[in-house]
Amino acid sequence: MRRRAFLLLMPAFAASVVAAQSPPDAKKARVLFIGNAITSAMELPARVAKAAATTGRTVTVDSVAIDGYSLEDHWRQGDALAAIKRGWDIVVLQQDGIAGAETRDSLTRDVKRFADAIREAGARPALFMPWPRPDHLQDFRDVIAAHRAAAESSNALLMPAGEAWLRALGADRRAKLYGDGPRPAPLGIELAVLTAYLSLFPAGPQEFDEAFVQRIATALDIPAPRRDQVFDAATRSIDEPLAIKGSSSP
Repeated sequence: MRRRAFLLLMPAFAASVVAAQSPPDAKKARVLFIGNAITSAMELPARVAKAAATTGRTVTVDSVAIDGYSLEDHWRQGDALAAIKRGWDIVVLQQDGIAGAETRDSLTRDVKRFADAIREAGARPALFMPWPRPDHLQDFRDVIAAHRAAAESSNALLMPAGEAWLRALGADRRAKLYGDGPRPAPLGIELAVLTAYLSLFPAGPQEFDEAFVQRIATALDIPAPRRDQVFDAATRSIDEPLAIKGSSSP
């Protein structure tokens, strides 16, 4: 997307998102991340906190991330449930982007039982949407639909990083988002973290301007030639969800 077109989009995006999603505190929040190697390899908690600092927010983060773990594994193992009870404003759930009816059903089940425990502890549940493996790109839409359904069934905040990836690849198939297997390359990390941050802390129309965009782009090391493309994919994934069969989202 051309820079001028993106800058014209920003006020409309900001107004729409801030009306749809409100963080517990616009300037201060405690966020726990529960996931696996995707969360740890991206350094998702630390990068979200870094982006927040550039916009005058104080975000305290921690994580329970174990390689190869699904949400079901975390539920059985117990450390994540113990961490939830320590007190947070938002708890983010993440597992791999694997498609299939059985996986979709288990994701909905596990997100719901975690969401119940999160709300009981006084926090808000959120769900991070990942992406399929590079050898299963045909699963993108199934992964998106599964995470939308799981978030909707539990009334959890959705962080649609996987949809942002699909949008970026649709705009430029040469965009290097994948690194080693399902783990992201630097550009994929930047896009995923940006989508997560804007989902957690939507900016108001007066805040979401050129200076705001550049501060976050600098904090997340988004290359200047890719900046508008990355912001376009992230903001549209939040503000204009793709029409995908099997999801009740527009």
